[in-house]
Amino acid sequence: MGAIVSLVRDTSRTISTAWAVLSTLNEQYQRALERLRRAPGLPRPNPTSSYWQDDAPFPDLVDHQDALPAEVDVVIVGSGITAAAAATTLLALSPETSVAVLEARQLCSGATGRNGGHIKCVPYEVYPTLRKKGFGEEAAVRLTRTQTRHVEALMQVGRKFPLGEVRKVETVDLYLEDKDFEEALKELEETKQAIPELDYAVWHGPEARKHFGVNEKIKGAVSYQAGALWPYRLVTSLWHHLMTTHAPNLTLSTHTPVTSVSRGGDDKNDKDGRYLVQTPRGNLRARHVLHATNGFAPQLVPSLVGVVGGSHAEMTAQRPGDDFPRCHGQRSWSVIYRPGFDYITQRPDGPGGEMGDLMVGGGFFRSKEQGMDVLGVYDDSYTDAFPVMHLYGCMPTVFQPNWGAGSAMKKSWSGIVALTGDTLPLVGRLPSSDPAAPSRQPATASSLKAGSGEWVSAGYNGEGMVWAWLCGSAVAVMMAGEEDNDVAPGLGRPGGRLTEWFPVEELAVNAARLKRADLKNLADVLT
Repeated sequence: MGAIVSLVRDTSRTISTAWAVLSTLNEQYQRALERLRRAPGLPRPNPTSSYWQDDAPFPDLVDHQDALPAEVDVVIVGSGITAAAAATTLLALSPETSVAVLEARQLCSGATGRNGGHIKCVPYEVYPTLRKKGFGEEAAVRLTRTQTRHVEALMQVGRKFPLGEVRKVETVDLYLEDKDFEEALKELEETKQAIPELDYAVWHGPEARKHFGVNEKIKGAVSYQAGALWPYRLVTSLWHHLMTTHAPNLTLSTHTPVTSVSRGGDDKNDKDGRYLVQTPRGNLRARHVLHATNGFAPQLVPSLVGVVGGSHAEMTAQRPGDDFPRCHGQRSWSVIYRPGFDYITQRPDGPGGEMGDLMVGGGFFRSKEQGMDVLGVYDDSYTDAFPVMHLYGCMPTVFQPNWGAGSAMKKSWSGIVALTGDTLPLVGRLPSSDPAAPSRQPATASSLKAGSGEWVSAGYNGEGMVWAWLCGSAVAVMMAGEEDNDVAPGLGRPGGRLTEWFPVEELAVNAARLKRADLKNLADVLT
């Protein structure tokens, strides 16, 4: 009898404990969702300083502040890689277009200046995931290829601006669990059937350990081509070039946050549908406004609240151990576990032959509340100790004894990752709530002046280096009214009709897409 009572008591305690855990997790998720469904506010004025921003190659541009023009054809909000790509394409297609770039903080101080510099899509994860979400095979292939195309696109930009250190690398996905490795191989076979041009190498445990210098904790690996770069230097090099080439049509104003965008504003006589763009330094009018602020886009676009959200994320720069296998900056890594992964690139060797620094990011689910407490947090002025501790230990853990002494944490910082409920960006013209708003203009080069519109390219879900450049280029083609035309290739941009190289329909901003991208659908991703 006593044994039965004890069993019942223990079972009751187990159920109570499990219920308490589940209730806590649900409460954490609901709080996170509530934060995600609020406007983010303006970027924090004093963010952590990233490794990439040290020793800026164009110091005069860091806090550059032109006088605000009274009126321009296009206002671009933001100064990261999306904004730079859009400005490059706009000014190539229509050099007479007047463009004002407005940045809330220093130049390129948002996600582009704070990320890991990893030009990496994992096709054998992306393609099957998109298929499971209900995209047809053709759409899933199109979306996957858009991401993989970024390596060559950014290599082209990097050849023009070598300070960006853009290079192709062999990337290696290292698996800590047999079951995850086995599942990856199944997905790899599925992806090979759909996208046969992709080239992979599979390394089972002993082979992976011998070839890559990892230890017995790694159960298998998959290697293929990706890229790496110094994103801040690439983008600031591009801005320097554009400012030199296109002044006075291009103006750049840092420390000029946009506080509101409204059609017509208080000028009731404005019959052209222009936008009033308000800033603390003064106001200006524009025929087109491009929101290139990634996770902060909902601050100025109410229809994106609850559709695009942000999350606090950590990055580190580390000196590798003395025994770390030399790769000369030609390899990158991802350490895969469930849930989550860490991602690592390495800079090229220094002039004295010293090994390049490792750029280590990830550890998302290593925060105090397993990732729930960083969702909907837009403050990049601090770092979270728990993920940073994890990031400092991930490489020695899988490489020791091929790690050795001499490693050091050189810098840690944070940034804001943008999220959408369907894990895809939103790119294109924003739907208008104004029935008097002008309809889509004819596809002519003069449409920038003839028409008006608000546009967005945002929501890269932590994969900005394999989305942002071509998204920014594509939205600029749309703004110029050239999407139906056979356009010549441009810097980092394929030629031809837009739909031949960009998934316009899948990333469009319309009612159906906004419903699919609602952040409440994140539960399918996080669980």
